[in-house]
Amino acid sequence: MNLLGIDVSGTCATFSRLCYFGAPWYSVILQWYRQQRSDHYRYPTSADDIQIVYESKNYFVVNKDDLVPIDSFDAPAQVNVTQQVKKWFHKRETERFLKQDPPATEEQAEQWSKSLAQKVEDIRYCHRLDLGTSGCMCYARSASASYLTYKAFIDKRVLKYYLALVHGHLHAPYSIFVNVPIGENASCYGRIMCTDDHPHCTAAKPAQSHVDVLEHGDYDGKPASKVLVRILTGKRHQIRLHMKYLGHPIIGDYLYTDPIDYKPHRIMLHARSLTIHTEQELIDALAKDPFVTQIDPKWKKTKTILPVNRW
Repeated sequence: MNLLGIDVSGTCATFSRLCYFGAPWYSVILQWYRQQRSDHYRYPTSADDIQIVYESKNYFVVNKDDLVPIDSFDAPAQVNVTQQVKKWFHKRETERFLKQDPPATEEQAEQWSKSLAQKVEDIRYCHRLDLGTSGCMCYARSASASYLTYKAFIDKRVLKYYLALVHGHLHAPYSIFVNVPIGENASCYGRIMCTDDHPHCTAAKPAQSHVDVLEHGDYDGKPASKVLVRILTGKRHQIRLHMKYLGHPIIGDYLYTDPIDYKPHRIMLHARSLTIHTEQELIDALAKDPFVTQIDPKWKKTKTILPVNRW
């Protein structure tokens, strides 16, 4: 990127990293910066732009877009996922109510409006995804439903698969089991994490992941692989650190690549599927694979090792 004839790409990348940890408006800076570098950048322009991939009387699962914060606490002036879900639900229920026959009386409409406002207020997210990660994210429609998902996470009755594009061609004839603890990097500002082999790692906790290689190809002319990752634990930035540990960091990961990989329009990490065994119901959701040439022309598959549609 040139500013008055001066290349400021590296400066912008570093500034974006600092803003990520130093201010609540970090996502606006990073979103603006990456938008300049991509002709096919997808970012929701309004709260109406949302994809629901699973719905029941107790839960919603949305296909979260990358660089969209979860709630207003993360970025007050920006579109956020919680706002999207609540607005979508309110709009849909209102349309259904207005279409009913015979039409409701004024008193019935007032009661319904109060009931709907409470239902919207009760909607809450059950877990989190990193800002740059897209894919399946679950919302509960009540406090009791939220508690049941919390219990499912505690009891390890949750199955989560992620897709990622990583640097280089990862060769493995079988699933790779990564059992490397993760802790905070005491030498960095903000919550930068690291594996326990780092000299400044503190309070490391167990972290396990299974990695399967799905495809080999090229991203922006450089060797890359598409991998499927199943996480057995849920530590902060776990997949990003475990892929770095294997020597194949995630493309676009501006935190855990050296030099900083700021050129791609996003972090190539996507929550592909989510299965939660609650005592109330089985939540089973699948989000579309965004890492295909039709969506991102820079990714060109050259070899299929395992079919993506299997998951």
